[in-house]
Amino acid sequence: MIGGFLAASGLLLITGGVEVITGSNLTLSPSSWAVMADMRYAPQIAVGLAFAFFIVLLKRWMDDYLTLPIAFLVFLVVLNAILMWFVTDPDTQADWYLAAVGALQLWWPIGALSTHDIDWGVMALSSAEIGAVCGVTAISMLLDVSSLEVARQKSADLDKEFRTNGLANVLASVLGGVAGNLSLNNSLLLQQAGAVTRISGVSVAVVCGLVLFAGADVGSFVPKAILGGMLAYLGTMILMEALVHSPAQRSRTDLALAIAIALVILYFGYLVGVVLGVIGACLLFALSYSRIGVIRRHLTRYELSSSVDRSPEQTRLLQEEGKRVHVFWLSGFIFFGSSNGLFERIRREIEEQKEKPVGYIVLDFSAVQGLDTSAVLSLVKLRNYCEERDVTLVFSGLSDSMHAAFLGAGFFGTDRPHQAFPTRNDAVEWCEDMVLLYHEVGEASSHTFESWLQNELGGDITFERVEPYMTRRELDSGVVLFRQGEPSDSVVFQASGCVAITIAGEYGKSIRLRRMLGHTVVGEMGFYRDVPRGANVVAESASVVYILTRESFDKMQEEDPSAAAALHKLIIRLLSDRLEFANREISALH
Repeated sequence: MIGGFLAASGLLLITGGVEVITGSNLTLSPSSWAVMADMRYAPQIAVGLAFAFFIVLLKRWMDDYLTLPIAFLVFLVVLNAILMWFVTDPDTQADWYLAAVGALQLWWPIGALSTHDIDWGVMALSSAEIGAVCGVTAISMLLDVSSLEVARQKSADLDKEFRTNGLANVLASVLGGVAGNLSLNNSLLLQQAGAVTRISGVSVAVVCGLVLFAGADVGSFVPKAILGGMLAYLGTMILMEALVHSPAQRSRTDLALAIAIALVILYFGYLVGVVLGVIGACLLFALSYSRIGVIRRHLTRYELSSSVDRSPEQTRLLQEEGKRVHVFWLSGFIFFGSSNGLFERIRREIEEQKEKPVGYIVLDFSAVQGLDTSAVLSLVKLRNYCEERDVTLVFSGLSDSMHAAFLGAGFFGTDRPHQAFPTRNDAVEWCEDMVLLYHEVGEASSHTFESWLQNELGGDITFERVEPYMTRRELDSGVVLFRQGEPSDSVVFQASGCVAITIAGEYGKSIRLRRMLGHTVVGEMGFYRDVPRGANVVAESASVVYILTRESFDKMQEEDPSAAAALHKLIIRLLSDRLEFANREISALH
């Protein structure tokens, strides 16, 4: 869009240079360019082109801020001398200069108010047009500043520019001026002339004031060919910056949009061009963003588990059935373009998985900034498709507004299987529970704790051999088994119930890291490394545990070395299984 605005400015400057010389109004209509064939203007156009070409050559020879002033003064003196000494016809001489503007007369808005020269009814009827002028001025200001940043390759303070422009317009309205804003062309001209400080603006204001109050006719001293050539030079530089040196040249689509905006501005004006630019930029953004896709990552339960440690029997089953649960991390803003890509991707995953059909699709919205109505409607299509194939959608990380949108679209309810959870971990945990429930493997394992421990220790080591070294303890819900920072003087074998591993987060809030269900071991890392407890262990339900203290373990090693060795192997095997799954999960996440 900025490239199109710059290109239009460049083309308008070039045509403006021709219009200064010929006094005509050039448009996209071929008939308006017939004046170019008039031989009266051929010498002036040639001189203007020579002046523009001279500036280019001079900048290659001496790339200095004095290049443009030197070129201007040289051509001004030489051309005035030629016209004065070699052109004797007064009419021919007059054709080389701008027509006189006549005497300048000051006026004051307050004076117009006092003489009742203003029809306030007309002003009220024109309020829409006045508002449009204000809007166009603000948009033009934004585009001018952005274009100037591109042309000068420097950043600008947009807020400061708007405040300064607004204050200038307020003063202009009181003192009899007209609405205006930053002049891109004059700013580039000042840069080319090396006038990049505030003194340049003050100097321009002083000179304009002197011309205004003295009534000097500057146009009678500067030939039109020089003015036209300078405009053509600036226009060419801006056009090159917009279409050759700008990033728009890297994309044919962006280049085509820039050219289209420039042509519309030339033919219909800036307002229509800006509207086209906004619409075109939005469409290009939507097209480009839809190609990126909103799926940041995709895994199955085989690579990613919840933060629940389950019994070996349950763990093995979830590994075997893990591909029935698919987890999709979503990100960005979901709209009609990207939501259809999401539907197609999930549909393809469901249709391609034949051996173990997909049963659950987890959609994590934690990194989604928002979604529009068309995206919700597209996901309704996904819901209908999943219901036809007995696939349950499980949402996580929904904001209040997104949850309300899905609720209004009929995703959740007693007659719908789909679920919503606060976090992705909760969603995956629910899917695991549903898979276990489907296979009739609940929290109650087919093994008792005694048979499980004996099986894990080896057939020769019975539960009765290790039980005397352990202390059986029954825990009510909420009882703290370990506290973070305490000495790791024992290892715990969980016989039944559920315990949670938590740490103290910000502001003392408890953060749950994992849940331990069924037959497992807790606290073994700190016990073997002989370091303080790294987390709290709290019973979440009535639980039964067997505690093996360090003293008892040392006694076991002395009295029953084979049982102690079997216990070592159990811990090593358990840690190896956890490490293997953690490595697989980390590899999948990367």
